[in-house]
Amino acid sequence: MKLLIFEWGAYTQPDINACFDQCHITYRIVSYHFSNKNEDLFFSHRFPKFLAEDAYDAVFSVNYFPLVAQCCYDHNIKYLSWSYDNPLNVQDIEATLGLPTNYVFLFDKIQVKGYQDKGFQNVFHLPLAVNTDRLDQITLTKAEAALYGSEISFVGKLYQSPLQEYMSAMDEYCKGYLDSVCDVQLKLYGCYLLDQIFTEDFISRINTHYRSLRPDTTFQLTREALSYACAAQITRKERLLLLGLLSSHHQVKLYSREENQVLKNVQFMGSCGYLHQMPRIFKASSINLNITLKINQSGIPLRIMDILGSGGFLLSNFQIELAEYFQNEKEVILYESIEDAYAKADFFLKHPDLRMEIARHGYQKVREQFNYKKQLATLFQEAGMEL
Repeated sequence: MKLLIFEWGAYTQPDINACFDQCHITYRIVSYHFSNKNEDLFFSHRFPKFLAEDAYDAVFSVNYFPLVAQCCYDHNIKYLSWSYDNPLNVQDIEATLGLPTNYVFLFDKIQVKGYQDKGFQNVFHLPLAVNTDRLDQITLTKAEAALYGSEISFVGKLYQSPLQEYMSAMDEYCKGYLDSVCDVQLKLYGCYLLDQIFTEDFISRINTHYRSLRPDTTFQLTREALSYACAAQITRKERLLLLGLLSSHHQVKLYSREENQVLKNVQFMGSCGYLHQMPRIFKASSINLNITLKINQSGIPLRIMDILGSGGFLLSNFQIELAEYFQNEKEVILYESIEDAYAKADFFLKHPDLRMEIARHGYQKVREQFNYKKQLATLFQEAGMEL
């Protein structure tokens, strides 16, 4: 098998390449960064020349790129895309998603069903993976254990949402409605209401009122944009509330680009590197916290795979697929409210032996069932190929 890999700096690409090497797959890497994922004349002119230089069986990329899909279709070459982002953050994705040369793999079952219900039968579900062989080679020095050690650590964004900007141009009914919906969604785990609640009539009302205030505007709010803005706002609130509550009684370290003055008791550590720092954080922390972005309705985020693959103890919000693939209270610990998360963090900090046993079981599960060789074999099989 010979692959052309479109590379853009994805976190998972080195581990995927290592799996290809292990399986003796020949590949060539083409690196490029889009300024516009839907229109790039230089790329559209140059990439087909790479395709023509050899007899490739397929093009592979982490995440989905419409221009790569179009080039593959034009040259009748299979395009294999495996995404770790949700949402995909691609405008007008449906214009190219259904191309017959596409094989698109997403880690969220509900997201996959949504596309399949629209007729995109070339969209498949595939959970993410972790390279435990690489992570097993990382051992903490005393200095690293002291630097990265913490009772509780959280790696992730606090999120900035455009929701308040959107709401500034809404009438009072829409503002109150959105506030109420966000308050309800904050307390719901395993159920995402926003896509069902935001009807076309509701979106039309917002846009009509917006145009009445600014007749010369070309802005048009979409359901997708409003859903993401609400999800980001809710996730931000949940993360601030939970980190604030936990830090009032326990040591909490936050690894993020954004520092927040509300979190007075949290130790802000700045951002961290994926390959070097992050595994050490997960290994050194007594509890690793996961708070999933709300728009990710069912899937298991990459952070969870990395925590478990590092042998870390995971405390996560309830997530449908996490509960489906892992045994709660044996391999992972799931919470269903902010108060529940605090109680479980407090309990497991007092029971280190039980905590280490659960972390060990979680590690064994991802090593056996969520390794790159197994997941990529499934991907290639769906595309009519063999790893």
